[in-house]
Amino acid sequence: MLDKGFFKNTHIGKFDFDLSYIYFMEKHTLLHKWIALSNPEAEDFSEITAYVKISISVTASGDEQYEITETNEAEDNNVLMPPQLNPSYYQLKFRFF
Repeated sequence: MLDKGFFKNTHIGKFDFDLSYIYFMEKHTLLHKWIALSNPEAEDFSEITAYVKISISVTASGDEQYEITETNEAEDNNVLMPPQLNPSYYQLKFRFF
C-alpha cells in the first residue's frame, strides 16, 4: 500500500495471502476483515505500520457471485496478521475492594 498524501509513493506496508485461502472460505469471500500491514523496507519488519479493512470475493466460472455490501455482517472481528509479526500484548489487572 502506498501513501498518496504528503509523502507520495512511500511504502506504508504489505500483507501477502493466497487467493486459494479466500476461495475455500464460506461463499468464497473474505468479508470486512482488518489486516495488519508491515513494511518490509523498514529496520524493524515485525512492527505493524497500518491496518486496512478489506473485503474480497474470489469466484471461478460456474460459481455463484456474492455481492459485498456495507450492510453485510463480518463473521468475526479478528485481525489477520502475517506470521512474521510478533505483536506484544500487555495485561492490566485491577482489584477493587
